[in-house]
Amino acid sequence: MFRSSSALYAHITCPVLPRCRLPHCLFSHGQQHHFPPVERPVRKRQITNSASTASSCVNTGKESDSSRLSTIQSARGKKNSLALRETAKRTSESNTLPTTPTKRARQQVSLSSKSTKSTVATSSLTASEDEAKDSSVVYILPVKPHPPALHSQRLQLATALAKALRDKKLSTTPNNAASAKELEIASRTTSVTYANTMKQHIISLGKRGKQPEKVENEAKEVLTERILEYLPQFVHKEWQLEENKYMTALPSENDIDEARAAAASGYEICDRCTRYFMVGADGQAECVHHWGKPYRVKGSDKRFSCCGETEGMTAGCRTSPKHVFRITHYPRLAVMNPFRKAASGDKFPAAVALDCEMGYTTLGTELIRLTILEFPSNKVLYDSLVKPIGDVIDLNTRYSGVTSVDEPGIPTFDAAMKTVLENYIGSETILIGHGLENDLAVMRLCHQKVIDTSILFPLDNPELVSRGYKRSLKSLASSWLKRDIQVSSRTSAVVQSTTVEVVSENGGAGFDGSVPSSVAAPEAFTLKLEGHDSIEDAKAAADLVALKAKFMLALQDQRHAAATS
Repeated sequence: MFRSSSALYAHITCPVLPRCRLPHCLFSHGQQHHFPPVERPVRKRQITNSASTASSCVNTGKESDSSRLSTIQSARGKKNSLALRETAKRTSESNTLPTTPTKRARQQVSLSSKSTKSTVATSSLTASEDEAKDSSVVYILPVKPHPPALHSQRLQLATALAKALRDKKLSTTPNNAASAKELEIASRTTSVTYANTMKQHIISLGKRGKQPEKVENEAKEVLTERILEYLPQFVHKEWQLEENKYMTALPSENDIDEARAAAASGYEICDRCTRYFMVGADGQAECVHHWGKPYRVKGSDKRFSCCGETEGMTAGCRTSPKHVFRITHYPRLAVMNPFRKAASGDKFPAAVALDCEMGYTTLGTELIRLTILEFPSNKVLYDSLVKPIGDVIDLNTRYSGVTSVDEPGIPTFDAAMKTVLENYIGSETILIGHGLENDLAVMRLCHQKVIDTSILFPLDNPELVSRGYKRSLKSLASSWLKRDIQVSSRTSAVVQSTTVEVVSENGGAGFDGSVPSSVAAPEAFTLKLEGHDSIEDAKAAADLVALKAKFMLALQDQRHAAATS
């Protein structure tokens, strides 16, 4: 018979007494022999105070069966409550760190602090940035799966960002803030867009706290400086000037003497009807000519633009009382009025736009209007009529727009050139214009720093270029600037003042897209209803050069960004 672990039958008298000889009988045998109930086995997790429970059970062997049962039940309750208290204690200890951390706890805290440092850039450096201590250098943190740029480039841009934050006092921890912002940009950009995004962010920091007008003006100043720095690359080489009939050196005395001897006969070729005539002779034949240029329509003969007649059918559609002539040989021009060069100095502008209007006199073609604009602002520096040296034959109003040069106060050629060469054109000043070889010839100026838009914007057909054909300024302005110039419906003022801005009703906008808003009334002026406007033409040439410069700078920036990415 096995021993009962619960003593459920210990209070019942054994039915086979006195013959029962079982050492471990389930029933009670009274005082004859007593076997105390065996303690119920306890799980290993509830081993606490098991010894005391067992001893208490053994000591109560002489008590009655009911008292033994109550003792066993009370012991079980104590064990259960003790186990609950132990579990609650362990739970509370796990929720709170000990006052003196163990070695393992210290290691865990150290690892967590390192991970916090590695991710400090992703969080804007927490809300308590003012109280945080800034790092001594700008750190470049890794970007997964791969960074958008080399480490050196990222460090350079991040350092520039930190400097901007420090200079503008936008952060008390500029190095940490720069590292965080750089990591943010590097994580969301590619190798193509990373550098530009960083630069734009740095520029935007510099604009904080400024008025929009001031920011716009600063941007224009920066663009103007970059254009002026790039402008020398457009200056034509000496061989280009020679190919386009520019004067590259002053004529020698021998050449001038030979030209003077050749001009002694007094005969010239008419620039309109191509006939020989004696200059200044009385009773010379009238000049019958076409004032327009011949053009060819596909599949037909050449026709004149002035009247539409076929070339060779008639002598001309217009009759003028006198013949006119043009001299293009530089030594011959030097015979009438010597050439000169501009003086050196730092007081002159870096670049100016230039345009001249010419008329026919007894000395050939002479200067009758001179306009100089500052580049690239298109501010009028000088605009004046000029009284020619020879007697006027035809002011060529159809093209020059000038109807008279007899008003009082108009400067002579020598006075006008003296003012220009003393204030506006130096030896290092870059002259911008269209077909400037003619303008420099009538100005008697030998200058090699030239940007000619007829050379800068050549025709697409190389064969026509080799034959000397060029695009007109009107065509270039229409194609590139979307601007109509040299139209007969325009009205503008020709002024004598050298510092006044002139508004043209149909004139082109300046480099910055603005039109002068103030007009000063000159002492003497001539209104013109047809012909070219020298201010308008000079602006068009200047804007064409500025447009190409901006295009080349943008292309340069793209190539630089591609090379550094």
